[in-house]
Formats: sequence, structure tokens, C-alpha cells
Amino acid sequence: MSRKLGHVIIIILLILPFSSSFSIDTPPAPVLEYNASSTLSQSSIIRGPTVNLVTNHSALIFWRTEGPTDATVHYGLNASLLESASNSTLDSNHRIALSDLQIGSTYWYQVRSNGTSSSVYDFKTAPADGEPFKIVVIGDNRPGMGNWDRQPWVFYQLAEMIAEERPHLVIFTADYVWEVTEVHEDNLIAWKAFTDIADSIGHYAPLYGVIGNHDDGATTGERRLEYFFDAFELVNEPSTYYSFDYAGVHFTGLDSEVWGLWGRITGDQYDWLSNDLATTSYDKKFVFSHRPLYPVSHINSALDVNKAERDRLQTLFEETNVTAYFSGHDHCYNRLTVNGVVHFIAGGGGARLYENPWGGLYHHYLKVEVSASKIDFVSINRYGNPVDMYSLPDEGPIEIDIRPFGNESSKPAGTLPEIFFSQVPQTTYYSWDSESNATALTGLPSAVGSHTLDIYAENDEGVWSHIRYVLNSTPLVTLNTNTTTSEELPMVPIIVTGVLIGVVAVVILFVLKKRL
Repeated sequence: MSRKLGHVIIIILLILPFSSSFSIDTPPAPVLEYNASSTLSQSSIIRGPTVNLVTNHSALIFWRTEGPTDATVHYGLNASLLESASNSTLDSNHRIALSDLQIGSTYWYQVRSNGTSSSVYDFKTAPADGEPFKIVVIGDNRPGMGNWDRQPWVFYQLAEMIAEERPHLVIFTADYVWEVTEVHEDNLIAWKAFTDIADSIGHYAPLYGVIGNHDDGATTGERRLEYFFDAFELVNEPSTYYSFDYAGVHFTGLDSEVWGLWGRITGDQYDWLSNDLATTSYDKKFVFSHRPLYPVSHINSALDVNKAERDRLQTLFEETNVTAYFSGHDHCYNRLTVNGVVHFIAGGGGARLYENPWGGLYHHYLKVEVSASKIDFVSINRYGNPVDMYSLPDEGPIEIDIRPFGNESSKPAGTLPEIFFSQVPQTTYYSWDSESNATALTGLPSAVGSHTLDIYAENDEGVWSHIRYVLNSTPLVTLNTNTTTSEELPMVPIIVTGVLIGVVAVVILFVLKKRL
């Protein structure tokens, strides 16, 4: 080995660990995986059946067969299935509309193609406006990079629990697959792994979804929505944002992944949304999308990418009396009420959980029970236990919360925290380090170290709320508040790897000197 060649090898070994293109995939945690391919039916029915687009008096039944077949749905108010609807046109994708159904009733149904029948399932038609009904919200079930062709076992587990709930409808807040690639066959495998599990819920309740940053092929340089639209039967396809009414509630699904406008609700979509929320006659309004307005992990990469637009959206929600906004993106559970609008992050559907200062690190779904006078929200963990419970109307004192960094966070002196109140307070006071109360919030004190921030808020009934945060002031150095959300190895193992390679380089150098 020549001296020159040896030096080249040493330089490469020393530089390699710190190259921006060098990465090591984090080994996935040892968990059980549900492989959808193991449950494929040997019959001609290869997907479904599912119930979709349910109203007071109608529903759409969908299923897919291996090849072109006829299609019949047998249905009724009991398992006798005395009524039927058919389509004799041969096709592999079957959509049979059921009409003249009874309001607020349970129907049983079974599909049949070329002599092959499905199991018998049941669904509920929408009740009259104001009558009680149940929603389930779930998001971010996606697998990790190394398991792109299957779904996490916990998603399978949660899906079974949701099916047992027998909700009236289910909302998915996106990120269904690891990614949409340029390889069509791989995409079919990945999405089938999702729909095989999702359809186990869709047998019993209509599924409504929005698009997520993992779902549209943005990493390929071309937006590909065909797999998303194939997974759901939605209103106004191929629009990626839409609305519908159900039992006295107006639902609006948004697209936070518009090409070139990622993390922004703006332009034509914002204009459409403004009109949609202003023209509905319903008092209860539920809006859902993938990215939250007030993230706890994806700081500055959710709908807070453009804070002016984020604030404009929040103002629109307040002015049009939006009841709740549901999202995912952050792999956790979180609830934050801002000026009467409740924001839920329901991103615990199966993907790896993300650390954050607010907690909520458990896999879950969110159950929402709606009646004319009350709405109950309960997050249910994978063991079936309620974790967070909240009701509207909220009769408690003002809730106070802090963003974008949490209690015990360290930030440069002068950093101004964002303080949010569950309702617009009549009076607010702020006090750093127990000094005199001030009506305006100032940034972290200049003295390096720990500081207390006391916040007081008075509601319209004269009831005061108080909370104290402890924040650490650091010297004036620009810090990155973004939380890593990729599945890359943390920096510590990379540094360790660099040290080891450096040791190897020293040994090689020593050997070269001995030989030379």
C-alpha cells in the first residue's frame, strides 16, 4: 500500500461520519407486525365491502372483486336481509347506492358477486339533527421506513377497538403509508396493507380522510393522489378538500399538503373555506386536516410554517364559531383550546411516538359523542382506557397554555413565548420572577438561568385562573426549535461511529509508518 493511498483512505474515514449525506437507519423497535397479505380471502371479493357516504336515508356500498362480476347487495333492518339492490353490468369495482332507508336505524347487509357472498355486516343511518351520535378520530397509523409494506400491529389493535365501538362515522387525519414512490407495484402493496385494516372499520361505518405529507408522492417530484382516492369514498372527488353535513354538524376536511404550499391553508382553498364556514346553517362545525395549527413536535413545520396565515385561520375559526379542529402529524395526543376553538392532535394511530414537552405519548383514538346540548371528547389508549376527557360547553375557568416551547424549556434571553387562553379573558397579568404584575408579556429575562412566569386570567364571571411556568434563559445564541421528525439515527450514535472510525484511521496510520 502506498503512502498516498493510505492517506486518502484515512481522510475518507475521518470525513465520512460528518458528511451531510451520511445517515444510518434507526433499527425499528422489536414489535409485532400485522402482515395484511396473510389475511387475503381466497374468494373473488378482494376488498371490502365498506359502507360510505351515509346520510339519513342513503348509503353507498363498495367492494372490489378479482375480475369483472355482477353485483348485488342484500340488506334490511334485521339479519333476514329482505331487500336487495343490484347491478348486472360486469365490473371489478362495485358501488351500489341504497336509498329510501329509515332515519337513525341500524341496517344489516351482505354483498354477492358471481355466487360469492361476503360476511354480514351492519351500519347506522344518520340520526335526525340534534340526536346523539358517535365519531372516532384517528391519525398517523403509518409504518416506519423499514416496514413500508405492512402496518404497525397497534393500528390493527386500535382498528378492532374502533369497530367494536360501532361509531356512526370515522375521521382519519392522514399519514396512512410510509411514502408514495415511483414504483406502482410497491404503492399498491403499501396501500393494501392500510386498506385491509381500515376496511375492517369501514364494514360498519363510513370513513372520511384527508391527505398527509407521507401520502401524496411529494418526494418523487410529482403529486400522486390516485392511491389516496382509491382508499376512500369521499365527497366531491377529486377535490382534496370538501365538506358534508351529518346529524346537525357541519364537517370540513382540508388539504394541508397543497403542492408548493405545504403547511399552508391559503389561496383558493382559504377562499373556499371562508365561504364554506360562513354559509352553513349549522352551529356545530368540525374541521379536520393533517397538520395542526399549534404543533408540539413539528414546530415550524405544521400550519405554523407561516404564522400570519396560521393566525388568520384561527381568526376565521373564531369568527365562524368552529367548534373543534382535528389533526395529526405530531405522533401523540394533545388538546389545546384557543379563544373557544378546541384543537385536538390525534396522531397516535400506530406510528412511532414523538417526544415533546406536553406529553400525550400513547397510541390512541379520540372518541367524540355529540348531542344537542353537549359534546364529550375522550382519548382512548390502546388498552381501552380513557386518558383525557373534555366536554363542551366548558363550564370551568379559563385554561392557560404556552407555545411553541413548554415548561422547563431553555431559550435565549428575550424569547417571547406564545400564551393561549381557552376563552378571551377580561383581564390578563404576567409576572416574571414574582415581580410586579404587567398587562403586557415580555420575553425571557436577560439573566442566564431559571425564571418563573406567572400568568393570571379573569373570565367574564370574575373567576381568575393562574398558572406558573419555569423557563430557562440562555445566552443570546440562535437555537433551532424544530423537532426532528424523520426516522434517522440521533446524533450521538453518529458521533460514536465517527470516533470508532477515527480510531481505525489512527491504527492504519500506525501500520503504514511501521511499514514505511
